[in-house]
Amino acid sequence: MLKNFWWPLAFSSEVSRNPRRVTALQQEFVLYRLPDGRANVLSDLCVHRGGALSDGWTKDDCIVCPYHGWEFKPDGACVRIPANPPSMPVPRKARVDAYPTLEKMQWVWAFLGDLPDAERPPMPALQEAGATVIFTGDFTWHAPYDRVMGHLSEPAVAALALDGEFAAEPPKVAQASAQVGEWGARLKAQLTPPDRIERSFLGLVSKRAPAEACEAVVAFHMPCITLYRIGDDHMMMAHLPVNETTTVTRWMIAHKASTTEAEIARQRMTASLERMRARVEGQPAPQHAIVQAFTRLHDEAIARGWGIDAHLIQAEYANIKAVVIPSPARREVPELAAAWVMKEVPVKQAPSQSRTTHEPGQTA
Repeated sequence: MLKNFWWPLAFSSEVSRNPRRVTALQQEFVLYRLPDGRANVLSDLCVHRGGALSDGWTKDDCIVCPYHGWEFKPDGACVRIPANPPSMPVPRKARVDAYPTLEKMQWVWAFLGDLPDAERPPMPALQEAGATVIFTGDFTWHAPYDRVMGHLSEPAVAALALDGEFAAEPPKVAQASAQVGEWGARLKAQLTPPDRIERSFLGLVSKRAPAEACEAVVAFHMPCITLYRIGDDHMMMAHLPVNETTTVTRWMIAHKASTTEAEIARQRMTASLERMRARVEGQPAPQHAIVQAFTRLHDEAIARGWGIDAHLIQAEYANIKAVVIPSPARREVPELAAAWVMKEVPVKQAPSQSRTTHEPGQTA
């Protein structure tokens, strides 16, 4: 698991004035909207007694801790402690980490790290697909996110973006070619989807129509995004690590036109991903250009000191001391260096410095 990247934490439709807790990278975050509609992301740990801000409520542009009523501004600074007299200033240590937040393509993204703006890895270059119909959903895997991404970045997965019902058979893939970029990679292939299923008004299968081969493109962008295009249909997946062994894949499919009901589309996607579960959770990721690019970029991120040491957190901090992903304010405001109650997450040693080795495919 890596810090210092833009992570999509939720769909825009999931974030409102009511605080929402999201678990990612073995950390807790609170997402909510400010009075002007902008999304905001903070660490979910109140610095007073470690209470969950997500169990509280919003008040003007503040979020209020439910336990003792501490009020925190969007930048994480506490501005009111009800138990203190009005004349007493709020201590500088009364602040939580606030993370840069953007909304793009109907997702809420947070930069989970402390790099200044000019040094941050870019977000994926997403473009509107001209869609009039959008379906969304999520799926939970009991597997590390790098393995999930490896399996779901195969060209055959692009067939899931197609509108309609298809036979439960794998597509045929041919003529695959790869292109590697600075922060990701893409695969292009000829894909023949399984037969299209046509049903009668009673819901019975009335016909299986062979599908024609078409061009499919699968792209990957660090740290967790896979993008798909097949014909006029597009799909985006964000593979969010909850912890080292659990991953939530949020997906969004965009069609220029569709007669499929949203619930039917979700059921079909869930069934398709469920058929992949045994392979994704039980087998190593296949070795193709995207997996190789991810492994290289992942190792480079570890060498930069961006790898969160989840094992050390569990061994030395669990149930004893809370640690959080540092926010940019820890670097940008030097006078606050000693004002942080929550310590930073420990990071992994670079491979050349590590005293231990990791099994191939082990998540980070």
